[in-house]
Amino acid sequence: MRHLHCRFVLVATVVLTCQSAMASDYPSKPVRLVVPYAAGGGTDIVARLVAQKLGNRLRQPVIVENKAGAATQSGTTAVAKAAPDGYTLLMGTANLATNVPLFKKLPYDASKDLAPVSLVTKVPVYLFVTPKSSIKSATDILSQANATNGGLSWASAGVGSTPNLVGELFRMQTQANMTHIPYKGSSESVIAVASGQTAFAFDNLPPFAGQVAAGKVKPIAVALPQRSTLTPDVPTLQELGIPVVGYSWWGVLAPAGVPTSIVDKLSQEIAAIVQEPDTKDRFAQLGIEAVGSTPAEFRTHITSETKKWSEVVKAAGIQAE
Repeated sequence: MRHLHCRFVLVATVVLTCQSAMASDYPSKPVRLVVPYAAGGGTDIVARLVAQKLGNRLRQPVIVENKAGAATQSGTTAVAKAAPDGYTLLMGTANLATNVPLFKKLPYDASKDLAPVSLVTKVPVYLFVTPKSSIKSATDILSQANATNGGLSWASAGVGSTPNLVGELFRMQTQANMTHIPYKGSSESVIAVASGQTAFAFDNLPPFAGQVAAGKVKPIAVALPQRSTLTPDVPTLQELGIPVVGYSWWGVLAPAGVPTSIVDKLSQEIAAIVQEPDTKDRFAQLGIEAVGSTPAEFRTHITSETKKWSEVVKAAGIQAE
């Protein structure tokens, strides 16, 4: 037994020594940041901005690699199965939480296979209408939906999207008679509201920004605990007596098993990056809010979001298409 104990201590010492040496030299080569979406979207734009600044701080290139497919599962799986050395990272999204209840089986377990590094952004979900609409406030939906034969139709970017889940939570909390019309992306949802095909929509600000600027649609409420600094004149749903909070989010994760010192270093650098004035300004232009967090805070956030949306998906009977 004493011999086995000595061997265990020796192996553990070697492992810790190797990890310490790896962490102290990190990074000694380019780092890969996987984006589970195609190039050009909001997640990709933010990832490239963070990658450039992180590369400058680490003095090694941080290369963005787009790996889209299967509702972010392709890119997420690639990182979850990568070597835990800090050279492969993921720009994770709210799908890490929402995919859990939407898919019976995932090729990864986010709670076990990934190490949260830092929450980067929150992307508020708004309630949009056309200025010509008789709906001037979120509370108008309650009276009009129940007084209209067949209720009111509303648009989202698709079944299982965060805006869809926020809309379903709104329906459950208000008991409004409203019918979901899922579209294939936000661009179609924008057109639906602007043209009057649907009475309203739940979505993020970026895809609607052009039409908002043109005066064809307008946000009348935001699903945040406090008003967004992006739109200080838009009331929260909570202010209007509707207890609905929901937003999209993006954050950086690494494969589970990456040395804590590397995770902490990355977290500190990313948290500093997102609070730089020019970063916050660029995020604001994109319609998103800068956050930054510790690994523990990000892990708690993912756990909370997974529990919340799992309950909504189950109660609403939502199934992934």
